[in-house]
Amino acid sequence: MSSFYRTYVEGRWGQVHVRIAPGRTDAPPLLMLHQTPKSGWIWEPLFETLAQGRTLIAPDTPGYGASDGPGAPVTIEDYAQEMLALMDRLGDHGLAPYGAFDAIGYHTGSLTVAALGNLAPDRVRRMVLVSLGGFTPEERDAWLAQMPQEPPLAADGSHLVAMWRMIDGFTDARASLRWKQDSLTENLRSGAGFYHGYRAVAAHDFLASLAALEQPTLILNPKDDLWRETHRAAPMVRHGHMIEVDAAHGLFDLDTARICALIESHLSQG
Repeated sequence: MSSFYRTYVEGRWGQVHVRIAPGRTDAPPLLMLHQTPKSGWIWEPLFETLAQGRTLIAPDTPGYGASDGPGAPVTIEDYAQEMLALMDRLGDHGLAPYGAFDAIGYHTGSLTVAALGNLAPDRVRRMVLVSLGGFTPEERDAWLAQMPQEPPLAADGSHLVAMWRMIDGFTDARASLRWKQDSLTENLRSGAGFYHGYRAVAAHDFLASLAALEQPTLILNPKDDLWRETHRAAPMVRHGHMIEVDAAHGLFDLDTARICALIESHLSQG
């Protein structure tokens, strides 16, 4: 029996697809925001354990997974506003408790969670940030300048081989071939909007956002492509505490018990 169900909620740009793992209603729900270009799929290994303590809300970012997209690049602040509205709509439908909630983000999701903390400090209680894209303005400008508008396509399918090799290079060596295939499938679902989330990241001053946070924040730093940037940015979080995780992409499947324990310990404080 599955530990979660799926539903759709009306949003600013169409329908937002959400995975919900029901849990205790006397604790704040946990909003879980994924990285670009994945979906709430990435959080599924954590659902069974974390839902013992609270209700889990894992939406697909608009334009990714099974959520309708804006059709053009938007900002991290736009994503944050939509996620805040989503939590209100879920409350309206009786699918999540109203009021304050906790939030966890991964890569792009970390930027959106921090923006949520800036936008609604009275709503976001505690947060967990997994990998910090703490790029300097110069790094962001250089990244944006070389970023394609759309992912390239090739008649012989070689673009799929290139994407597979990219995933293989970023993924933990212990991850299964099935996980890598599922990861590739998630990448393809965003279609021509593949880079919209990346553009939002490159245009966002994440370092300023981190410095303005007031929430108690657990920072998890896996050994992935943001290892160096996370070490550099973590000290800017006033009430932050960083813990290293000896895993790369695929970490939630590979180090499930430890990661759940770290998250639950942080959220149960205060």
